[in-house]
Amino acid sequence: MQSCVKGEAMSEQLTGSTPVMVALPAEIDLSNAEQVYDRLYTALASGAAVVIADFTGTRFCDCACLNRLLRVHNQAAGHNAQLRLVIPPGAPVREVVKLLGLDQQLPVYANIDAAQADLGQG
Repeated sequence: MQSCVKGEAMSEQLTGSTPVMVALPAEIDLSNAEQVYDRLYTALASGAAVVIADFTGTRFCDCACLNRLLRVHNQAAGHNAQLRLVIPPGAPVREVVKLLGLDQQLPVYANIDAAQADLGQG
């Protein structure tokens, strides 16, 4: 089962085995970065074992915001959870992630199905 975090509240009570998908906005920069990361941290605080950050509709994310994903990833690991990124191939954000080397430090998937495919493998 999959839950989406949208706005302030989550749509249902979560369990540790329920992946949480956080759909991200079209642009992420200093004007909305705190809201984006609050949503990711809320998903982690729910007790989810896997949080999927969905960049499918994201056209722009500045380098500082992308680097901050490492902190979210480390916090997830500290709670025995995972942060997974869904960034389609050829997307501008994916190119920046690759240039920064973040694809070597964070699990990046081409689509949501791929991100969910190995949920049992962690």
